[in-house]
Amino acid sequence: MPYSAVDLHQVKTVPLPARQNRVGTENLVFPNSSVEPFDTLDFREIVERILTARRAGKPVVWMQGAHVIKCGLAPVIIDLLKKGFIQHIASNGAATIHDFEIALLGHTSEDVAQSLKDGTFGMAEETGAMMNRAIQYGSKNGMGIGESLGAMIGTEACFAEHRDVSLLYNAWKLGIPYTVHVAVGTDIIHQHPAADFAAIGWGTGQDFKIFCQSICHLEGGVFLNFGSSVIGPEVFLKAVSIARNLGNPLKVFTTANFDLVDLGDYREPLGEDKVQYYYRPRKNIVNRPVMLGGKGFHVCGNHRQTIPNLHKLLTSGGDIFPIESQRIQINPIEKLRMDVKQILEQAVQMHPALESCKDQIACAYQLIRHCYITGGILFLAGNGGSMADALHISGELGKAFKIHRQIPDGLKERLSELKDGDILAKNLEPAFRAYVLGLNPVLRSAIENDYQDSDLSIAQELYAMSRPGDVLLSISTSGNAVNLHHAANLAKTLGVSVIGLSGAKGGLMRNDADIFISVEADRTDEIQNLHILVYHTLCSMIEQDFYQ
Repeated sequence: MPYSAVDLHQVKTVPLPARQNRVGTENLVFPNSSVEPFDTLDFREIVERILTARRAGKPVVWMQGAHVIKCGLAPVIIDLLKKGFIQHIASNGAATIHDFEIALLGHTSEDVAQSLKDGTFGMAEETGAMMNRAIQYGSKNGMGIGESLGAMIGTEACFAEHRDVSLLYNAWKLGIPYTVHVAVGTDIIHQHPAADFAAIGWGTGQDFKIFCQSICHLEGGVFLNFGSSVIGPEVFLKAVSIARNLGNPLKVFTTANFDLVDLGDYREPLGEDKVQYYYRPRKNIVNRPVMLGGKGFHVCGNHRQTIPNLHKLLTSGGDIFPIESQRIQINPIEKLRMDVKQILEQAVQMHPALESCKDQIACAYQLIRHCYITGGILFLAGNGGSMADALHISGELGKAFKIHRQIPDGLKERLSELKDGDILAKNLEPAFRAYVLGLNPVLRSAIENDYQDSDLSIAQELYAMSRPGDVLLSISTSGNAVNLHHAANLAKTLGVSVIGLSGAKGGLMRNDADIFISVEADRTDEIQNLHILVYHTLCSMIEQDFYQ
């Protein structure tokens, strides 16, 4: 039996603009800002190794903790990105929160000691709601957390004033991976009612795989770590092991750790009886990874000195290196598993009218698939004939459609032990959770009687039943059903993705849906005939994926 747990939906948030912050755009350090000099022999050697690596076309991977952003150093790092010195940025979740808040409002870093007293620490509404929305959208579209946040900052108007000083945005714009390595419970957005831990887990897992891909190419390159004393070193060590396990010649490369901790002779072997033995960067960055022929360094200094001076020395010779976007463009259909792809291709071959919307069908399938993998519910809604279609879909998903499905053997055994349980064990089939909205006449009549505005019963029911990560499939031949429009607006606020299925004109639904499937027809009966082909194809693809 499960243990009792808090309900994060009960958490009370506070407006971000009303929060007092300690860091703003006025604290940012720019490439031409005056900074206190910093110079050591090790520091100079690291600079030379970076220049040598980049001149040879080898990568520089940059890992950082949150304090780098709180120190206002994003503009300096952005300049290194734009000049081709950095091929990969990685950080913990906290660094992205500070970067995101600066991009949104121009300030960040609350007074933790004060806000912790009354339970408002980390409860900023906008930060949690928007970042979780970006992560959920990204996870359903194959993007890691870093790319998801960068895309939101780059495409939503509310970031226009401050986005140029965002590291997330600039990495996204340049096509340079920014990967986010999350420990659940360590970031303030995990406190928010909108947190979907399945999406967070998927997003940071994808980012870890992207990070490992970059480390696979680190031979001859440089790995730099700024102030990440736990997550950075641990993630890097695992990535090095994966890279070598996959057969990559990862022997000769440079590592450097930058922190305020003075390690003295940091290459001297230490026993477990020494406190410094447990400082992870010493082992996991400076020494262990380079034992096969590379060289590791530790630089003790304040980030506001080391990073600007690193920038100054790297750029003083006028070196600028070409930047190639590492973002890959994959046709939605090419992402499909081969047998699932064949179902879609056969449907298009048999019904050429689906050709114009096959990419959207593939995207809708991926979204629904992700919803089911993460334990979500597919909500269905429509009016009149479209409600009949919604019921039709729920019927196809609620039991076997084309493939015989068997319940798990363990459940069969437990059922067989009950009186008449063998009847259940013999006949029951696994099902996909599909819930048709609008079938409750009591709720609908109560809303029509009590609410000043009509057409809200679908939205009210969705509000009561859904959670972040669910999907709403909204069906309307005209695309202008007002009740579905209200439900779609609500869904986006709740972290529920919207698939719209309509005719050629699309109406309101064209802008309401995250994925819009438009069939090439204008007459209601013709639209409905094509809708049947669309959702039968989707049901076949989903069933094939899970039960074949």
